[in-house]
Amino acid sequence: MKKQLIFPILALIIAGLACSIQNVQMETIDTQIVQISEPLPGNNDETEIGFQMTGGEFSINAGADELVNGTITYNVEQWEPEFTRSSNLFEIKQVNPLRFSGIPSNEIENKWELSLTRNLPINLYIEGGASENNFDFTGLQLTNLTIKQGASDTSIRFDSPNPVVMKELSYTTGASSAEILGLGFANFERMTMSCGAGDYTLDFSGSLSQDAVVDIKAGISNFTIIIPAGMKAIINNEGTISNINTEGTWLLTDETYTTLEEGITLTINLDMAVGNVNLKHLE
Repeated sequence: MKKQLIFPILALIIAGLACSIQNVQMETIDTQIVQISEPLPGNNDETEIGFQMTGGEFSINAGADELVNGTITYNVEQWEPEFTRSSNLFEIKQVNPLRFSGIPSNEIENKWELSLTRNLPINLYIEGGASENNFDFTGLQLTNLTIKQGASDTSIRFDSPNPVVMKELSYTTGASSAEILGLGFANFERMTMSCGAGDYTLDFSGSLSQDAVVDIKAGISNFTIIIPAGMKAIINNEGTISNINTEGTWLLTDETYTTLEEGITLTINLDMAVGNVNLKHLE
């Protein structure tokens, strides 16, 4: 029995109504499986990899034998993926979710299962509609990471240090839930996060290699921010939210929360209007 894609179906129904869909139900075709076996470029330069999916289930991990390996499984004709290639660029795109006709049923299928190379520095961007995502970036050499999504349920993790400096980690999403683990291993200089209503966990476990700054802008949300033992963190409450709960040892000065640690510094600027924030300092 096929798994029901709750997030994609709801989002696509809304998009369909907004576009005055005439068909009662989106037509499906026999399930198509596209094998991805993209060779490595002829040099060791930074490579840009981009993915744009309509919405569905999406997983990424490290360890591809080539640049990108994996499969795309779909059963809607308009969702046939398109490929763009050049010397140090590889993109896979599906049609924009607002450009098809028909209301999706629980029989639709759109599943991406991809693995990326560990052997090259990668500028990675991911764009998609409503989706269920499992991104394990452990072992990748990420120089930049950009994720833009609709209403989604997302898990992102780093379990070991990113071997190159990530200039920017950008995450933008609609009303969603997201858990991002091991951010201390991501080795980023700056992180920006913009999100709609939802539940979000940011776990900065790992060890920072340099000072890092995080800018968060959120609507009505619940945030849990986890700071590991030994990490110096400064969290500036720049929004109107006053419901901030703390665990562990924090120094509060005006609207700034600081761990009593020394060394490389993580600065988080939090601009949030309504919701709850839980600050956890592990000891």
